[in-house]
Amino acid sequence: MRKRSIFLLLTVVMTCLPGSGFAQDEPLRILLTNDDGYRAPGINAVRDALLDSGHEVIVVAPHDNQSGSGVRLTTGGQIRVVDHGDDVWSVYGSPADSVLVALRRIMRNDLPDLVVSGANFGQNLAYGSSSGTVGAATMSTYAGLPSIAISVGIIVAERRSEPRRYPSTFAAFPGAAVFVTELIETLQGSAPAGGRLLPTHTLLNVNYPPRLPRQIAGVSVVPAATGSDVTLGYQRTVDPEVFNVIFEPVEIDEGRLAGTDIEAFRNGDIAITVFDGIWDVGDTPRNEIVSRLGSMLE
Repeated sequence: MRKRSIFLLLTVVMTCLPGSGFAQDEPLRILLTNDDGYRAPGINAVRDALLDSGHEVIVVAPHDNQSGSGVRLTTGGQIRVVDHGDDVWSVYGSPADSVLVALRRIMRNDLPDLVVSGANFGQNLAYGSSSGTVGAATMSTYAGLPSIAISVGIIVAERRSEPRRYPSTFAAFPGAAVFVTELIETLQGSAPAGGRLLPTHTLLNVNYPPRLPRQIAGVSVVPAATGSDVTLGYQRTVDPEVFNVIFEPVEIDEGRLAGTDIEAFRNGDIAITVFDGIWDVGDTPRNEIVSRLGSMLE
Protein backbone atom coordinates (compact mmCIF):
# COMPACT_ATOMS: atom_id res chain seq x y z
CA MET A 1 0.00 0.00 0.00
CA ARG A 2 1.88 3.09 -1.17
CA LYS A 3 0.84 6.65 -0.41
CA ARG A 4 3.04 9.53 -1.48
CA SER A 5 1.13 11.84 0.85
CA ILE A 6 1.98 11.23 4.50
CA PHE A 7 -1.45 12.55 5.51
CA LEU A 8 -3.20 10.01 3.30
CA LEU A 9 -0.89 7.31 4.57
CA LEU A 10 -1.78 7.84 8.22
CA THR A 11 -5.47 8.26 7.39
CA VAL A 12 -5.32 4.69 6.08
CA VAL A 13 -3.58 3.49 9.24
CA MET A 14 -6.01 5.17 11.57
CA THR A 15 -9.14 3.97 9.78
CA CYS A 16 -7.92 0.38 9.57
CA LEU A 17 -7.26 0.18 13.32
CA PRO A 18 -10.06 0.81 15.84
CA GLY A 19 -9.82 3.02 18.87
CA SER A 20 -7.44 5.50 17.29
CA GLY A 21 -6.74 9.16 17.66
CA PHE A 22 -5.27 11.85 19.89
CA ALA A 23 -7.12 15.10 19.62
CA GLN A 24 -4.33 17.59 20.08
CA ASP A 25 -2.52 19.94 17.80
CA GLU A 26 -0.49 21.45 20.60
CA PRO A 27 3.05 20.22 21.30
CA LEU A 28 3.41 16.77 22.82
CA ARG A 29 5.39 15.58 25.81
CA ILE A 30 7.66 12.93 24.26
CA LEU A 31 9.92 10.33 25.83
CA LEU A 32 12.82 9.74 23.45
CA THR A 33 14.97 6.63 23.80
CA ASN A 34 17.06 4.27 21.66
CA ASP A 35 19.43 1.31 21.83
CA ASP A 36 22.60 2.90 20.40
CA GLY A 37 23.19 5.05 23.48
CA TYR A 38 22.16 8.55 24.48
CA ARG A 39 25.06 10.18 22.59
CA ALA A 40 24.36 8.42 19.28
CA PRO A 41 23.88 10.62 16.19
CA GLY A 42 20.48 9.16 15.38
CA ILE A 43 18.81 10.01 18.69
CA ASN A 44 20.33 13.48 18.68
CA ALA A 45 19.05 14.15 15.16
CA VAL A 46 15.52 13.16 16.24
CA ARG A 47 15.76 15.20 19.44
CA ASP A 48 16.76 18.32 17.50
CA ALA A 49 13.92 17.85 14.99
CA LEU A 50 11.31 17.29 17.71
CA LEU A 51 12.48 20.32 19.67
CA ASP A 52 12.46 22.43 16.50
CA SER A 53 8.83 21.35 16.02
CA GLY A 54 7.96 22.68 19.47
CA HIS A 55 7.56 19.39 21.33
CA GLU A 56 8.78 18.82 24.87
CA VAL A 57 11.43 16.09 24.68
CA ILE A 58 12.78 14.05 27.59
CA VAL A 59 15.65 11.73 26.65
CA VAL A 60 16.08 8.61 28.75
CA ALA A 61 18.32 6.19 26.89
CA PRO A 62 21.04 3.62 27.53
CA HIS A 63 24.40 5.04 28.54
CA ASP A 64 26.18 2.79 26.03
CA ASN A 65 25.32 0.78 22.93
CA GLN A 66 22.69 -1.86 23.70
CA SER A 67 21.88 -3.01 20.15
CA GLY A 68 20.20 -6.39 19.82
CA SER A 69 18.91 -6.43 23.39
CA GLY A 70 15.21 -6.80 22.55
CA VAL A 71 13.07 -6.26 25.65
CA ARG A 72 15.75 -7.45 28.08
CA LEU A 73 15.33 -6.09 31.61
CA THR A 74 17.60 -5.76 34.61
CA THR A 75 15.79 -7.78 37.26
CA GLY A 76 18.02 -7.44 40.32
CA GLY A 77 20.89 -5.59 41.90
CA GLN A 78 21.26 -1.91 41.13
CA ILE A 79 20.95 0.30 38.10
CA ARG A 80 22.72 3.62 37.64
CA VAL A 81 20.89 6.63 36.18
CA VAL A 82 22.78 9.82 35.30
CA ASP A 83 21.13 13.24 34.89
CA HIS A 84 23.06 15.14 32.20
CA GLY A 85 20.85 18.22 32.35
CA ASP A 86 18.65 19.68 29.59
CA ASP A 87 16.14 16.82 30.09
CA VAL A 88 18.68 14.14 29.17
CA TRP A 89 19.24 11.05 31.32
CA SER A 90 21.35 7.97 30.62
CA VAL A 91 20.70 4.54 32.11
CA TYR A 92 23.35 1.87 32.64
CA GLY A 93 21.00 -0.77 31.29
CA SER A 94 18.93 -1.81 28.30
CA PRO A 95 16.46 0.21 26.22
CA ALA A 96 13.57 -1.50 28.05
CA ASP A 97 15.22 -0.55 31.37
CA SER A 98 15.40 3.03 30.13
CA VAL A 99 11.69 3.12 29.33
CA LEU A 100 10.69 1.70 32.72
CA VAL A 101 13.04 4.01 34.61
CA ALA A 102 11.56 6.94 32.72
CA LEU A 103 7.93 5.95 33.30
CA ARG A 104 8.26 4.80 36.90
CA ARG A 105 10.72 7.36 38.24
CA ILE A 106 11.73 10.30 36.06
CA MET A 107 8.33 10.98 34.43
CA ARG A 108 6.00 9.20 36.85
CA ASN A 109 4.18 12.39 37.85
CA ASP A 110 3.72 13.58 34.27
CA LEU A 111 3.73 10.68 31.82
CA PRO A 112 4.56 11.24 28.14
CA ASP A 113 1.97 11.47 25.38
CA LEU A 114 4.22 9.46 23.08
CA VAL A 115 7.38 7.36 23.17
CA VAL A 116 9.80 7.57 20.23
CA SER A 117 12.65 5.07 19.96
CA GLY A 118 15.53 5.87 17.61
CA ALA A 119 16.69 6.77 15.12
CA ASN A 120 18.52 3.46 15.13
CA PHE A 121 21.73 2.83 13.23
CA GLY A 122 20.59 0.06 10.85
CA GLN A 123 17.26 -1.21 9.61
CA ASN A 124 14.89 -3.27 11.75
CA LEU A 125 12.81 -4.94 9.08
CA ALA A 126 10.59 -8.01 9.49
CA TYR A 127 9.57 -8.65 13.09
CA GLY A 128 12.66 -7.08 14.65
CA SER A 129 12.20 -9.16 17.80
CA SER A 130 15.85 -8.85 18.84
CA SER A 131 16.02 -5.12 18.20
CA GLY A 132 16.52 -2.92 21.23
CA THR A 133 14.94 -0.07 19.28
CA VAL A 134 11.75 -2.05 18.70
CA GLY A 135 12.08 -3.54 22.19
CA ALA A 136 11.93 -0.11 23.82
CA ALA A 137 8.83 0.75 21.79
CA THR A 138 7.28 -2.60 22.70
CA MET A 139 7.87 -1.97 26.40
CA SER A 140 6.05 1.33 25.96
CA THR A 141 3.00 -0.43 24.54
CA TYR A 142 2.97 -2.74 27.57
CA ALA A 143 2.52 0.43 29.61
CA GLY A 144 -0.36 1.52 27.38
CA LEU A 145 1.51 4.33 25.64
CA PRO A 146 1.63 4.93 21.89
CA SER A 147 5.09 4.48 20.46
CA ILE A 148 7.10 4.86 17.27
CA ALA A 149 10.33 3.01 16.50
CA ILE A 150 12.44 4.62 13.78
CA SER A 151 15.45 2.97 12.14
CA VAL A 152 17.72 4.19 9.34
CA GLY A 153 19.09 1.48 7.09
CA ILE A 154 22.66 0.58 6.34
CA ILE A 155 24.30 -0.53 3.10
CA VAL A 156 26.35 -3.58 4.05
CA ALA A 157 29.00 -2.82 1.42
CA GLU A 158 29.73 0.50 3.17
CA ARG A 159 31.19 -1.19 6.24
CA ARG A 160 34.66 -0.67 4.73
CA SER A 161 34.08 2.91 3.58
CA GLU A 162 36.69 5.54 4.41
CA PRO A 163 37.05 7.86 6.21
CA ARG A 164 33.70 6.95 7.83
CA ARG A 165 31.86 3.66 7.68
CA TYR A 166 28.23 3.68 6.47
CA PRO A 167 28.23 7.27 5.17
CA SER A 168 24.78 6.91 3.59
CA THR A 169 23.25 6.15 6.99
CA PHE A 170 24.77 9.24 8.60
CA ALA A 171 23.59 11.36 5.67
CA ALA A 172 20.03 10.01 6.06
CA PHE A 173 19.62 10.76 9.78
CA PRO A 174 18.44 14.38 9.35
CA GLY A 175 15.80 13.38 6.80
CA ALA A 176 14.60 10.53 8.98
CA ALA A 177 14.35 12.88 11.95
CA VAL A 178 12.22 15.33 9.99
CA PHE A 179 10.03 12.46 8.83
CA VAL A 180 9.35 11.53 12.46
CA THR A 181 8.03 15.03 13.12
CA GLU A 182 5.83 14.89 10.01
CA LEU A 183 4.52 11.49 11.05
CA ILE A 184 3.59 12.78 14.51
CA GLU A 185 1.96 15.87 13.02
CA THR A 186 -0.13 13.69 10.72
CA LEU A 187 -1.17 11.41 13.57
CA GLN A 188 -2.28 14.43 15.56
CA GLY A 189 -4.12 15.96 12.64
CA SER A 190 -5.98 12.75 11.76
CA ALA A 191 -7.02 11.87 15.33
CA PRO A 192 -10.69 12.16 16.32
CA ALA A 193 -11.54 14.50 19.19
CA GLY A 194 -10.93 12.92 22.55
CA GLY A 195 -9.26 9.87 21.04
CA ARG A 196 -5.78 8.39 21.13
CA LEU A 197 -2.68 9.13 19.11
CA LEU A 198 -2.53 5.41 18.21
CA PRO A 199 -4.75 2.45 19.05
CA THR A 200 -4.11 0.75 22.38
CA HIS A 201 -1.04 -1.52 22.44
CA THR A 202 0.02 -0.30 18.99
CA LEU A 203 3.42 0.79 17.80
CA LEU A 204 4.64 1.90 14.40
CA ASN A 205 7.92 0.38 13.26
CA VAL A 206 9.40 2.77 10.71
CA ASN A 207 12.34 1.86 8.48
CA TYR A 208 13.90 4.77 6.59
CA PRO A 209 16.18 3.88 3.66
CA PRO A 210 19.79 5.15 3.68
CA ARG A 211 18.92 7.90 1.21
CA LEU A 212 18.58 11.65 1.10
CA PRO A 213 14.99 12.97 1.26
CA ARG A 214 14.90 13.73 -2.47
CA GLN A 215 15.81 10.08 -3.17
CA ILE A 216 12.95 8.60 -1.13
CA ALA A 217 10.47 6.91 -3.48
CA GLY A 218 7.42 7.07 -1.20
CA VAL A 219 5.87 5.81 2.01
CA SER A 220 4.30 2.37 2.49
CA VAL A 221 2.28 0.72 5.24
CA VAL A 222 2.92 -2.97 4.75
CA PRO A 223 3.07 -6.30 6.60
CA ALA A 224 6.33 -7.39 8.18
CA ALA A 225 8.32 -9.98 6.24
CA THR A 226 8.89 -13.40 7.81
CA GLY A 227 12.63 -13.35 7.15
CA SER A 228 15.43 -10.82 6.84
CA ASP A 229 17.80 -10.00 4.00
CA VAL A 230 20.55 -9.02 6.47
CA THR A 231 21.83 -11.25 9.25
CA LEU A 232 24.72 -11.54 11.68
CA GLY A 233 27.79 -13.46 10.60
CA TYR A 234 30.54 -14.94 12.72
CA GLN A 235 33.95 -14.59 11.12
CA ARG A 236 36.87 -16.70 12.32
CA THR A 237 39.97 -15.05 13.74
CA VAL A 238 43.42 -16.46 14.44
CA ASP A 239 42.11 -17.47 17.86
CA PRO A 240 39.84 -20.52 17.34
CA GLU A 241 37.68 -19.46 20.29
CA VAL A 242 37.11 -15.90 19.07
CA PHE A 243 34.88 -14.76 16.21
CA ASN A 244 34.26 -11.32 14.71
CA VAL A 245 30.54 -10.48 14.64
CA ILE A 246 29.60 -8.74 11.37
CA PHE A 247 26.54 -7.91 9.30
CA GLU A 248 26.11 -10.10 6.23
CA PRO A 249 23.53 -10.21 3.42
CA VAL A 250 21.45 -13.37 3.32
CA GLU A 251 19.62 -15.02 0.44
CA ILE A 252 15.87 -15.11 0.91
CA ASP A 253 13.04 -16.41 -1.27
CA GLU A 254 11.96 -13.37 -3.25
CA GLY A 255 8.38 -14.67 -3.37
CA ARG A 256 8.16 -14.31 0.40
CA LEU A 257 9.09 -10.65 0.17
CA ALA A 258 6.27 -9.51 -2.13
CA GLY A 259 4.17 -6.84 -0.47
CA THR A 260 6.32 -6.75 2.68
CA ASP A 261 8.41 -4.13 4.43
CA ILE A 262 11.62 -5.56 2.97
CA GLU A 263 10.35 -5.16 -0.59
CA ALA A 264 9.15 -1.61 0.09
CA PHE A 265 12.45 -0.70 1.75
CA ARG A 266 14.42 -2.13 -1.18
CA ASN A 267 12.31 -0.03 -3.55
CA GLY A 268 13.30 3.13 -1.69
CA ASP A 269 10.11 3.56 0.31
CA ILE A 270 9.91 4.45 3.97
CA ALA A 271 8.39 1.20 5.23
CA ILE A 272 5.96 1.30 8.15
CA THR A 273 4.71 -1.84 9.87
CA VAL A 274 2.06 -1.80 12.58
CA PHE A 275 2.81 -4.00 15.59
CA ASP A 276 1.14 -4.65 18.91
CA GLY A 277 2.56 -5.64 22.26
CA ILE A 278 0.10 -8.41 22.97
CA TRP A 279 1.82 -11.44 21.35
CA ASP A 280 -1.46 -13.36 21.26
CA VAL A 281 -1.95 -15.58 18.20
CA GLY A 282 -5.73 -15.34 18.10
CA ASP A 283 -8.50 -17.92 18.22
CA THR A 284 -7.64 -20.10 15.20
CA PRO A 285 -4.12 -21.23 16.22
CA ARG A 286 -5.19 -21.44 19.86
CA ASN A 287 -8.16 -23.65 19.04
CA GLU A 288 -5.89 -25.93 17.00
CA ILE A 289 -3.61 -26.41 20.01
CA VAL A 290 -6.59 -27.10 22.26
CA SER A 291 -7.78 -29.76 19.81
CA ARG A 292 -4.36 -31.41 19.49
CA LEU A 293 -3.72 -31.54 23.23
CA GLY A 294 -7.03 -33.32 23.71
CA SER A 295 -7.05 -35.40 26.88
CA MET A 296 -4.28 -33.36 28.49
CA LEU A 297 -6.83 -30.60 29.02
CA GLU A 298 -9.57 -32.77 30.53
